Amino acid sequence: MKERLQYTILIDSTERYKKSVSLIKQENGEDLVIQKSLGDIDIVSEIKKILKDNKVSIEEVLEFRSNPGPGSFTGIKIGLTISNTLNWALGKKGINDLQSPEYGKEPNIQGKNIV
Repeated sequence: MKERLQYTILIDSTERYKKSVSLIKQENGEDLVIQKSLGDIDIVSEIKKILKDNKVSIEEVLEFRSNPGPGSFTGIKIGLTISNTLNWALGKKGINDLQSPEYGKEPNIQGKNIV
């Protein structure tokens, strides 16, 4: 019988051009990083690639987590949106259990003068 492995996908998009996706295996109460992609990457494509590289099915992933911040306002929203969508759509978390952002300050949103 195949051992049921417990994996987590960790997303960090708090920096605009330095995002990361990690496959983490939980073993003996410790988190071991199996593979990590880092850089100006497409997060969803990297998740797919990491799972394929390690022959891990999406069903073996217990949870998708994202660094909630502080950091780049848009980056935090991207990471949380991906992890929350996957957790909810795959039935890994209920709507009340999804992560919320921790911006660390009020957003600084500037727009151009619209006439």
